[in-house]
Amino acid sequence: MANISVIWDIENVTPPSNNSLFLDALWEYAENLGRVVAAKAYADWSSPGFQKLALQLKKYHFYLVHVPSERKKKNSVDIQLVSDTLEILNLYGHIDTIVLVTGDSDFRPLLLTLRRAGKITHVVCDIKTASQELLAIADSFVDYRDILPDEGDDEPGTSAPDAPTPDYWFSALAETVGILASEGKPAHLGTVKIRMKMLNPNFDEHHLGYNKWSDFISAAVKRRVVQLSEKEGNPFLTLPEIPEAKDKGVLQKGLKALVESLKELDGGKESQFHEYSVVSSRLREKKVDTKALGFSQFKRFIQAADVRGLVETRSEGVSHYVRLLAQ
Repeated sequence: MANISVIWDIENVTPPSNNSLFLDALWEYAENLGRVVAAKAYADWSSPGFQKLALQLKKYHFYLVHVPSERKKKNSVDIQLVSDTLEILNLYGHIDTIVLVTGDSDFRPLLLTLRRAGKITHVVCDIKTASQELLAIADSFVDYRDILPDEGDDEPGTSAPDAPTPDYWFSALAETVGILASEGKPAHLGTVKIRMKMLNPNFDEHHLGYNKWSDFISAAVKRRVVQLSEKEGNPFLTLPEIPEAKDKGVLQKGLKALVESLKELDGGKESQFHEYSVVSSRLREKKVDTKALGFSQFKRFIQAADVRGLVETRSEGVSHYVRLLAQ
C-alpha cells in the first residue's frame, strides 16, 4: 500500500463554503490512493476566513503551517512548502506518493524533483486557474470539484451516461486546437493533450481502443478533423480550412443551448444565478440530454461550461447555482 503525504496550498485552492464536505472528499480521494501518513496545510491562519477551516483541518490531523500575510509578497508559502516537501523526500523515504493541492506554476520545479526521485505525484487544483505546465508533469491531476460527491441532481431512475463516441472526441480535439489558436498558443501534441484533459476530465484515448495518444491523433488526421504540421522539428496541430469546424460537435451544441437557456431565464435583464434544477429542466425542454453527452451528473456538464469560461457557479450548502458570464 502506498504511503501518502498531502500538501495543501490553501490560498491557491480554497474550499467552497461547505468546508467539511470538501475535506471529506479530499481525505477520501487521498485514502483511495493509499494510507495517509502526513498532511500539511499552508495559509495565514490568523485570517478570519480561515479560522473555521483550521479547526476542521485539525480533526483530520493536518499540521497547520502559519505564513503571515505580510510575508506573502516574498512567496513565503511557496518557499516553506517546497522546503517541507524536500524534507519529506530526504528524511521520510517510506513516503512514496505526494498529493499536492495547488495549481501554482511555481511548484513545477518541485514536481520535477519529486519525479526524478521516483515519487508519484497527484495534483488537486482549480482547473480554471491551474498552470498547464504544472499539470503536464504530474502523474495525474483532478479538478477539486470533481472529487466532491454527487448530489443526485438528476431525475430519479435515469440511465447511466452513454459512452462518448470517437466522433465526439474528435470534435473535442478540434475544439481544443481552436481554443489554443484563439489564445495565440502553438498546439503542440503534448500541450493539446493536457488542455483537452483539462476541458474534458473523462477523456481517455484507451477507452476508444487507441494504445497511445499519437494513435488517436493519427486517426483524427485521417478523418481530416485536424491537420498535422511541423516547424523546426516540432509537430503541431491546426484546424482544416473549414468554417467554424470547432463548433460543430454535439457538446458544443449542448453548451450553446445552455447559454441560450440562461439568457432566456434572465429575461433580458442582468445575468442572475439560477438553480441547477431550473436550468436542467429548461435544457430538457430543448431536448438536450446531458447523459447522452457523456456526463454522469448535470453538475459535470455545468463544470464543462465553467472551465470554458461560459458560466460562473456558486454553492450554498448542498444547493448549486449557475449564471451566464458576459460573452
